[in-house]
Amino acid sequence: MFAKRPVGFAGQATQGFIGLMVVIIIAVAAVIPVTQDLISNANLTGTTATIVGLLPLLIGIALILIVVRMY
Repeated sequence: MFAKRPVGFAGQATQGFIGLMVVIIIAVAAVIPVTQDLISNANLTGTTATIVGLLPLLIGIALILIVVRMY
């Protein structure tokens, strides 16, 4: 009754794409803004602020690499 049905390539690609879109939407809508807010409230200065300020950029690059790796 609840056994997995065989899914062809199109079904697997669609499921993978939907899963990837969910991850990207969560990251863009939640992770990056929260990270930016935490960084702005941390009162960092100098080199530390510069390095920590790159974290949202690195998260975005990681998302792009995930997309490229999947397809």
